[in-house]
Amino acid sequence: MMVKETNLKLKLAFQIFISLIAFISVVLHIVYSPDPLVSTTKLTIQANLIVFITFLLSTFAVSSKRNGIPFLDFLKNCSVIYMCVVFLTYHFLLASGGEYDGIRVITNFTLHYFIPILVFINWTFFEVKKKYSLKFIFYWMFYPILYTIVSCLRGLIDGFYPYFFLNPNGQIPVGVGSYSKVALFITAFLFVYIVLGFLLIYLNRIFLYFTNKRGTYSKHDPSNTTILGIKTKDI
Repeated sequence: MMVKETNLKLKLAFQIFISLIAFISVVLHIVYSPDPLVSTTKLTIQANLIVFITFLLSTFAVSSKRNGIPFLDFLKNCSVIYMCVVFLTYHFLLASGGEYDGIRVITNFTLHYFIPILVFINWTFFEVKKKYSLKFIFYWMFYPILYTIVSCLRGLIDGFYPYFFLNPNGQIPVGVGSYSKVALFITAFLFVYIVLGFLLIYLNRIFLYFTNKRGTYSKHDPSNTTILGIKTKDI
């Protein structure tokens, strides 16, 4: 019982820390931006806001000892995937595209590297692993798809695109030069989201397999879990 209580306190403290660092980083990154409105259009900012809201809600759930809230589990899975995409996209596509100064040097690091690592650590050590069907990959992709559609439609209207790979006009680093290249980038990102979704599902199953092998069976029944009104179950 004492070990369980200690783990609960560690989880609560860790999730409070994630929530605080995400909120502070987002606010400072926007406030000290040369163009705050542009900053709010970035997937990095919006994904980190999702992290802040998710872990703020989770701290209330943990402190009140309410476990297994389906929609909160959904948000945490989304946070893991979105933060992986933020990390990978910035590191491999955007890191060489601009420089930051002052406080934004720190917030740039926390938003793109530190918080994604914290979110993954939380999932690894503090979250109960569950079985999800493959269709959940597409539920987790709803927000990125919506973000892409809205960003492209806005670009058609006023010419503003939050990222160069969504801009069919101009050449790198301003744009990619054609709609076909934009389509290729979008397809590549969809593929990344699908792969990350697969990995998350099967990492859950691997964790469960070794947990059950040790004789500590999860009480979670995937067939009885609902999220957004949809039941999960094994394939």
